[in-house]
Amino acid sequence: MEKRDMAKLIEVEDELHNMDKALEQLAGHGHASGEFIKLDNVFDVIQNNSHECFSSESEESMQAFFDIMQDRDKTPEQRADILINGMSSS
Repeated sequence: MEKRDMAKLIEVEDELHNMDKALEQLAGHGHASGEFIKLDNVFDVIQNNSHECFSSESEESMQAFFDIMQDRDKTPEQRADILINGMSSS
């Protein structure tokens, strides 16, 4: 996957996060309620196309991936670079 495409998927994930927060405020429940579980597919595609150090099933690998995805102080492009190239890009 190209960095540009990964960054676009990360932007979508960011917007899904924002939408979920708005749904929780408006309706009292959101993604965590399980009603929109297919939204996790975006997250899964990003992880499946990330560097091998983020794609293993180990707890450390999963936590590192999650931490990068949730680091909204970094741009989607910066996070895409890290996820595609591994931790050495951070």
